[in-house]
Amino acid sequence: MNQIMKFQSQLLNWYDLHGRKNLPWQVDDSYLVWISEIMLQQTQVLKVIDYFNAFISEFPNMKLLAQADINDVLALWSGLGYYNRARNIHKTAQICVQEHNAILPLDLKKLMALPGIGQTTAGAILSLASNLPFAILDGNVKRVMSRVYRVGEIKLSEYTNKLWQLAEQNISKQRPKNYNQALMDLGSLVCVRSKPRCHECPLNTLCQAYQVNETELYPPKKTKTKQIAVTLHALLVIKDEKILLRKRGETGIWAGLWFLPEFIGKKSSNLLHSIKHVLSHRILTINVYKNKELVDKIQDCHWVALSDLKKFAHPSALVKIINAVDLKY
Repeated sequence: MNQIMKFQSQLLNWYDLHGRKNLPWQVDDSYLVWISEIMLQQTQVLKVIDYFNAFISEFPNMKLLAQADINDVLALWSGLGYYNRARNIHKTAQICVQEHNAILPLDLKKLMALPGIGQTTAGAILSLASNLPFAILDGNVKRVMSRVYRVGEIKLSEYTNKLWQLAEQNISKQRPKNYNQALMDLGSLVCVRSKPRCHECPLNTLCQAYQVNETELYPPKKTKTKQIAVTLHALLVIKDEKILLRKRGETGIWAGLWFLPEFIGKKSSNLLHSIKHVLSHRILTINVYKNKELVDKIQDCHWVALSDLKKFAHPSALVKIINAVDLKY
């Protein structure tokens, strides 16, 4: 048995015993697989499950999603972050209704032409929903391939190309759906970033990094993106169980989401609370004030019942603020 066959066999045997098989999107439905794959980008499985169930309950098929108002789509995405993912989902649904009979095409290039769908997402849709032999290369798969084959310190483009080559040559033609799910599960549950559980790994006899005790060196460390410190000054006004909100502009942080009205100001005796909120490229300090006299000076605001907050797309920072302050002031 050659190395590729051993790789496939040992991985699939492990999956049959230990792999995840009861996630709500593990069905032969490309729409459900697509929604889950977009949600799972930059987000852990346990957090995605509730969002996925709520989203599918509201938009169970492509046509309903395409017909939806983008604000309703964003509202269901509130707190999940990376909101362009939701905008791309909405755009793709509309394109599929107009050009592909309200279904995702069974073609890699056509899928990759749709907003927000790259090669890995396209390969996941085709393999997980239709059992077609297309490779994937998400973060978990990169980690497994990098360690098994000791792919490390080379130029980024060469590194990625090499990993794609390995991913494609190892794909199981007989069980691509289970194979890709197994790779993702292995990277998520066993071949983790720090302190991988190599003694539990079905590939440890094949893993070149493990054989030389260098698993911690692979994959090579990325250069960290420098996070910029940003300070925001926001006004919190709550009256009769309603909160004053303003929709943010279409560019910048939290584009198009509802948040507290902001103003240019400095800390004063009216400061209610100051919170830290970390985004991928920003470290926010949000100073929250109770300057009620500023209400008339801030335009384009809207009173929202606290009980209706879920209907308005908002960042998780808003919930953090509401939970942090005394609403009875």
